Amino acid sequence: MRRAAVIALALAGVLALEVTAGCGSGQSEPQVELATPGQVIDQFKRETGRPLERAAMEDEAFDQLSYGLNPSKKLLDRYGIFSVYVAKKGHMEAVSSLLRDKATKKALERDSEGVYWELDSNSGTWVAYKRYSRNVVLVWFSGSTARNADTRWARLDRVLTDLPG
Repeated sequence: MRRAAVIALALAGVLALEVTAGCGSGQSEPQVELATPGQVIDQFKRETGRPLERAAMEDEAFDQLSYGLNPSKKLLDRYGIFSVYVAKKGHMEAVSSLLRDKATKKALERDSEGVYWELDSNSGTWVAYKRYSRNVVLVWFSGSTARNADTRWARLDRVLTDLPG
């Protein structure tokens, strides 16, 4: 009899843990993977032959990646000027801050291609933003007074399209 009571208590404990873990949903929530800076760097190396570099200044919310301060003319002609921001775990709100107008703080509008555009008030040229996975944003400086993505943008877009998350 005593053995049956111990087994019953053990089973009750297991059932209580299962109910608590499910929080009433019957199953656990799937965890969405975040892309890591290393994955972005590796993806660029695989696709373009050259890895991205981390910015010299550390940021609490992001890892900022680019071809560095002095990219070759060949790289500039092929990809233009850009940075890839990888939000760190616990700083997902930083992604939203990138997709806001820097002057007004209003959310930027997304076009049919998933690109957010902002007119740079200093240069009078357009800056394109696109979100990849949950925590990666490409920022590309078009250098154009027209809101237009060109082949440089298309190359970058292809590289980042298959990131996890």
